[in-house]
Amino acid sequence: MKAKSSFIKESEIQSQADKMLQKIWVNEILFTWQWWLLVVIFLLPWIVWWKLIDKKRIFEILTYGLMVSLMTISFDAIGVEYDFWEYHYQLIPLLDVLIVFDISVLMVTYMLFYQYIQSWKWFIIGHIVIAGIFAFIAEPILVQLGYYQLLKWKYIYSFPIYIVIAIFIRWVNGLLKRLSFN
Repeated sequence: MKAKSSFIKESEIQSQADKMLQKIWVNEILFTWQWWLLVVIFLLPWIVWWKLIDKKRIFEILTYGLMVSLMTISFDAIGVEYDFWEYHYQLIPLLDVLIVFDISVLMVTYMLFYQYIQSWKWFIIGHIVIAGIFAFIAEPILVQLGYYQLLKWKYIYSFPIYIVIAIFIRWVNGLLKRLSFN
């Protein structure tokens, strides 16, 4: 009985927080220059992707990208939930994750790299460089612009995660390709 009342109380508190976040988003974020920049950062990678994507391999590449996005959104949600970091601006107020980064910038970058780099050696080396750019350049820029705030996190922690995501999902995608041909 006590657990049920605790759950109801938590649910009510979460509902109030969600309503407050939506109100803040409408009154303080929507249509600000920070919001418009998120719109551009979201759309630009997809425009580039459409121009560069190998249309013959679109299913394979998009599958890779969607798995990358699923992992990054999951890690992002865990990080926000455990107060490792937080975001101050959102494109839409539905998720606590930085959707612009998870389903646009990172996903498109990883998909294009997956498309062009066939060798495992160069794939790993390239993703070490990409991880460095995301962890030590992009994340600090997001902090400076006020989009992202580190609470119990350091940029160096992100670095290996970016690499592991790329390598693990490439391995999974390769496994799925082999299984689908059997």
